[in-house]
Amino acid sequence: MELECKSCGYEWDYQGESDYYATCPNCHYKVKVNAEAEVVSPEVEISRFDEEENRFVKELASCEGEEDLKEVCKKYDQEEFNSIKKRIKEKANKIREDLRRYERVEDTLESVNWEYPDL
Repeated sequence: MELECKSCGYEWDYQGESDYYATCPNCHYKVKVNAEAEVVSPEVEISRFDEEENRFVKELASCEGEEDLKEVCKKYDQEEFNSIKKRIKEKANKIREDLRRYERVEDTLESVNWEYPDL
């Protein structure tokens, strides 16, 4: 069952036996595993950012210069801006950690010339 952590946004294929809670492998937050648990469909665009964070990042990414950046940032009061920025930085750091872990696994597999066995 595909689960998504409500704390950090991490998605994984839960294969445990609990009918109630699973522990997020990324941040150790308890995630519900029951009929009400959110199942992440592969067709859905997956993002670790919430709607507000996504909107903010997309707005900044569409900026073509310093003036555009200032205009986007002016839409938020300082407390709101700092909050969004902090959440995005924390999630980006977790993504970087996951990427480093993945790269170590990939390097290890390449170093031993690992391939899927023929069935």
